Amino acid sequence: MSSIVEDICELLDSYNGRDKVVRLTCYAFKLYGCIKGEQPWQTAGSRLSNARMILRLFDDIPMIRHTYNYGLGKHESSKMAAFLGVLANMVDQAFLPVEKACWLHEVGILKLSTKTADTLEVVSTALWAASLYISLLQTLRSLRHLWWSRDCLQTCSENGGVDARKNLDVRLTLGAVTAGKLCLDIAHAVSCLPPGWLWGERIGPTKVAAIATTSSVIGIALYFARKRLIK
Repeated sequence: MSSIVEDICELLDSYNGRDKVVRLTCYAFKLYGCIKGEQPWQTAGSRLSNARMILRLFDDIPMIRHTYNYGLGKHESSKMAAFLGVLANMVDQAFLPVEKACWLHEVGILKLSTKTADTLEVVSTALWAASLYISLLQTLRSLRHLWWSRDCLQTCSENGGVDARKNLDVRLTLGAVTAGKLCLDIAHAVSCLPPGWLWGERIGPTKVAAIATTSSVIGIALYFARKRLIK
């Protein structure tokens, strides 16, 4: 029991870990409110979502540092991996000020026309979806590399490298689950776009909440799985 409590406390002590828990609670509340038709639960979920957004208002400096340290991705194994890494940083860097502008307009500090505000909302959501899609491409490339490494290990090693292969199998499983989670997140993000953008607004709020809740559960499960399984 003490080990479980320690793991939970460690999760909650980090910014990313706490964000995962708040995200799960947010969409679980929205899902329950949609199923039961109770607005207070949906309102609670929306306020938790706003809390996550407000915390992101201060992510610019860490993101700038990450982008600067990454540079042009010269440490990556291939030019394609470096290109995807740089592109991901550019999209994430652009997302933060756009989201900030949307929030400043919402609270009345930034005066924008309705058309401009709506456009910024669409751009913000599109950047979110683009970031997730790039992450999915990076994950799929990583999975392909792991498959190649596993095949080479099995072919070149006399005993098949049992321990190393088990480690690769774990990484492959976690990578596949991560890819599945990203697919759910992309479905969620695109559903928030206006009609005419792929399946924008075609998925009902209950299904969107269910997709986001499932993704959040998987995210926390992956956190603990990586902590325990990857050595």
